[in-house]
This record gives sequence, C-alpha cells and structure tokens, in this order.
Amino acid sequence: MVKHLTNIEKATRDVKPSSYLDYRLFLKAIYMHCKESVHSYSYQKYADDLGFSGTTVMHQIVNGYRPLTLKAAKRVAGCFSFEAEELKYFIAMVSFSNAKSSLQKEVHFQELQSLKRSIVPDEIDKSLLDYFSHWYHPVIWELIGTRGFKNDVLWICKKITPALKPALVEESIELLLKLELINYDKENDTYRQTKNRVTTGHRIKGLALVSYHSSMIDHAKNSLTSMNGSRRDVSAITLSVNEETAQKIRGMIHAFQLQLLDEAERCEASDQVYQVNIQLFPFTE
Repeated sequence: MVKHLTNIEKATRDVKPSSYLDYRLFLKAIYMHCKESVHSYSYQKYADDLGFSGTTVMHQIVNGYRPLTLKAAKRVAGCFSFEAEELKYFIAMVSFSNAKSSLQKEVHFQELQSLKRSIVPDEIDKSLLDYFSHWYHPVIWELIGTRGFKNDVLWICKKITPALKPALVEESIELLLKLELINYDKENDTYRQTKNRVTTGHRIKGLALVSYHSSMIDHAKNSLTSMNGSRRDVSAITLSVNEETAQKIRGMIHAFQLQLLDEAERCEASDQVYQVNIQLFPFTE
C-alpha cells in the first residue's frame, strides 16, 4: 500500500531543521514550501496539519508573538517525518531558542554543533565547522602567513594571546592541512598559506558564524582588562537613525571590511595578527 505524503512531509524532504538556528525561520520555510505547492494553503491549514486547534497559533509562533514550547515541539515533530538526527536537532533548536540564561543557551548551542557535525555529509564541511568553532584556528592560520613564522609548536604557543596548549596547536595545524589552507614546505621545514581568505560552506554557514562571532566578541571583551590600551582600539557609539540610514550604515561597514582586507593583502611584511570586530544591532523595535 502506497503512503500518501502530507504537504508538510513533502516540504520536510527539501527543508531541513539543521539548516537553521531559529525554529521560527524553519517553520516559516516549511509553510512557504507548502504555500508554493498549494496556493490556497493557509496558516489555519498549517495549524490543523500540526494538530493545533487554534486558527492563528502558527501565525503567532512563526512571527514571534508566542513561543513553541518544548512539549509542543515534541508533539508536532511527528508530523514532519524527520530523520533521527534531524529530529534531535529540531528539539535542540527549540530548546536553544527558548533558553532563558546564557549558560543554558551555550549548553544547547554545543548540542546543536555536535548534531550538525553528525548530519553534514561532506568531510570538508565538517572540518570547516571545526575551523570556525574554535577561535585559535583562524589565528594560527593568519600567524603562518606572517614574516618570521617558525614551525615550532612552543614558539606558536608563546606568540598567541591568550596562551594555547601545544596539543591544541598541533590539532589546529592538522586541521589546516586537511582543509588545504596550508601546505608543508619540506625544503624550508615550514608551512605556507595556500589561500588569501577563508569562507564558510553554505551548509554550515549560520551555525559556524554564530560560533565564530560569539567567540571573537568574548575575546574583545576580555581585551579591555587583559591588554594594554596602546595595543588595542575599542570604541562604541549609540545612534538614533531611520531604517534607510541604518541600511546605508550597513553598506558603509561592508565597504570598510573590504577595505581592511585589501589593505591587509597589500601588506608585504606582516608580523602580527589582529582581530577587527564590527557590530551593528538595534536597541529598539
């Protein structure tokens, strides 16, 4: 007997929870997929398909007016026909989004990272996820490209702030070789960069970037008390603007980032590694 798939089950074949960090965006993507297949599909039908009696409940959840509780998430999960790891990811994503404390969020984020690594089929994507999940991988990669770099684990450990254990440096070099971001120069017994820039693959982009930015923001915060003021530049401004001006500022930031990258590439004798963080976010709705 042939089983007829529901609209939601069909959508789940193309839209996977592991592509998202916010369950609301995932639920919206499922809805839009159903809407494209069946033009008359509505949020009321969506709610019915997921076992909710309230006609507006899914519209409220998708738009952030009410949360999807963990209990409700476990109940509706059966309607999606998730594979085992995708089901675990969906539940973990709901727990992450609904977490009240930063500690809870961190615990669930680590769970999401672990699940993502088991779901991603490509070994390169898994390695890229590892690369962006630990702050020292990009730092060591950049250090290898500096003048005077020494192929000496202890030298690398002493060069980097905060200090690293030798085992982490060795692990990082192995990862960089695996990703082909560096190669070994046998004649000179050293490593060489093989690329100018590193980018994420589309399958890991969201999760990898959240991990990367969170870590680098923490390092910026720590630099306020751990580093001499002459070696850092930390500034912040609070502005009142309209959305049009906010978009212009985003464009200015992007242009400045490209300018920084170009300037760094023109530097022929770099001997230090710096981190530049730029954040723009609203304090009001």
